[in-house]
Amino acid sequence: MAKTKWNLLFATFVLSCLSLATLIVSLCTPYWVVSEAYELRASKNSEVQYGLFTGSVKRTVLLSPVFFDLTVICLYEQNACVYSCQKEEQKRESELLDMMYGRTPPECPPVISRATPTTSTSNVSGTSKAASKDDFINAGLWLTTVIFLGIATAFAGAAVSFSIINVLFNPVEPIFSVFGLYIWNGVVMGATLMTMVLWGALYGSQLSDNIGITDTLTPVAPYSSAGLASLGTSYWILFLPMLFHGANIGLLLWRQYTINREPPPTTIDLDKSDLPSLCFSVALRVYIQ
Repeated sequence: MAKTKWNLLFATFVLSCLSLATLIVSLCTPYWVVSEAYELRASKNSEVQYGLFTGSVKRTVLLSPVFFDLTVICLYEQNACVYSCQKEEQKRESELLDMMYGRTPPECPPVISRATPTTSTSNVSGTSKAASKDDFINAGLWLTTVIFLGIATAFAGAAVSFSIINVLFNPVEPIFSVFGLYIWNGVVMGATLMTMVLWGALYGSQLSDNIGITDTLTPVAPYSSAGLASLGTSYWILFLPMLFHGANIGLLLWRQYTINREPPPTTIDLDKSDLPSLCFSVALRVYIQ
């Protein structure tokens, strides 16, 4: 029975490690949104993918692919974010403001490290109708998504740490013991669920119509992504941490069930009338030895 209880705790450690690895992969990979962008003069739709922080876009210009890196930039006073193709933060902020006020942003610097032609993609300078405020990514939803995913990752790390502590030792403090494992696993499940709900709401309300990159927000000759976007692998794998930590809670409940089923320790009832004879027998045995 003791071996079974140890195995169940070790299983929660393994599942917590898998969950932590999955959350880190989701946080770091650029496949939260995968899309194409259509433009009348382009020979082929652009291919776009990005994560919470970075991504990339491949344009096809004169039958030649040109690649650009994307990095998120947010202006919280404007409650607006965009995935910009500029390499410097100051330029990304300027680009976001240009698009908000209808000014044509500067051209995107191509990624020189890739073996592709560096065809010029400069835009026509000037001012035209500004992009709608609803076309920009909601900064509040983006930020809270990042916060909840960070909370889920941190508590998954705590679940890993305290699982192995309970495997090797027997902590006295409730928060560090098996009782605390219910808390860590529950918080990871809740935070991961909130992450998926928030990003799903952002996708449903904005990203499905406009993915919020430089190309789709540029007022001159804009690209369109309406109906071409979908949620990517980095988003959908978040179901795995919820499954892992739900299984952990189930294993902990099973462990508690096995403990409750253990027979109580045997007790010896002594008749008080036999106490003098018992004491005499013990004293005699000690004397003989």
